[in-house]
Amino acid sequence: MMRPLRKRHLQVWTAWAVLIPAGIVFAWLAIPDMVPVKLLQAPAAGLLPVIKKTSDKKDYTINLRTDPGNTQWQLEWKNKSVLMVPSAVIYKASPNPSGGGALESFRPENAILVGRIEARGDYVFSLQQDSTGYNQLHFILYDFIHQKAIEYINF
Repeated sequence: MMRPLRKRHLQVWTAWAVLIPAGIVFAWLAIPDMVPVKLLQAPAAGLLPVIKKTSDKKDYTINLRTDPGNTQWQLEWKNKSVLMVPSAVIYKASPNPSGGGALESFRPENAILVGRIEARGDYVFSLQQDSTGYNQLHFILYDFIHQKAIEYINF
């Protein structure tokens, strides 16, 4: 390498030695404020004090909860063991889902989505008041991956 080329080489590497750390610092400062991680599901609400109805199955227990004035309602789902369905949803259905009344003829379009449950854990869902009221409630556990109803739960 000739002397002018060595001098130019030294100048370029000295510039890189200053510019690369400065670039890293400026890039780090240019990052906007990080948005905190947001959960897709709202935090669990506190349980309402009065249990109106209970359904106890082999793999899970379902409680229908309310407040003393019967103005708010909740569905509490407790898994006793791991469900065989990795992810399922609960629908509030009419007493006679999709006209036929059979579990096989259930159509999600004709029901109200309550919430999603997974293989393990306890879940609490708020129930919205509709025209059917809370005298007779019918819930369907539905496997949305295989698109079939698993179980029909009556209160």
